[in-house]
Amino acid sequence: MINRRVVLAGGPSTGKTSVLNKLKKLGFKCYEESAREILSEYEKKGSSFRLNPIKVSEEILKKRDRDFTEARNILCKKNIVFFDRGIHEITAYLRSINSSEEYWEELLKNYDYDMVFFFPSWKDIYIKDKDRVEEYEEAKRISPFIDKVYEESSILKIKVPFTSINERVDFILNNI
Repeated sequence: MINRRVVLAGGPSTGKTSVLNKLKKLGFKCYEESAREILSEYEKKGSSFRLNPIKVSEEILKKRDRDFTEARNILCKKNIVFFDRGIHEITAYLRSINSSEEYWEELLKNYDYDMVFFFPSWKDIYIKDKDRVEEYEEAKRISPFIDKVYEESSILKIKVPFTSINERVDFILNNI
């Protein structure tokens, strides 16, 4: 049986990872966000996404592509695989800094997720940390780009409500 690939999408610190961690505890196959590790490595080298957006995006794409491909036929609970962000969000981030090129736009046609659960910006839970250094308003600015890139791709997209982690997990599982 072919697995359904489900993306948890949205801007920084909207609760995606907390929900993903709960889904993991429930036994679902989940792919974690790869960008944090890659961005951390760039920071150690004195670089960043802003300084080298295409190179960073290429590295994120390699990891997300590997996950996307692997997820199709692996053995997993209820034939559902969850992703903390999808490939489309690379293009969204590049659009947000006016750096998306035709390659990144055309690339999206090759990745058809089954569903996207969109986590809107939520100031009450926003937290800065060593990797998330932007202020809330700057982080909030990316959300419309992410929303739009999935909308344009015609992937079924459902907005996740502002509720507890457990309620968000239940909402997602009840809507698959």
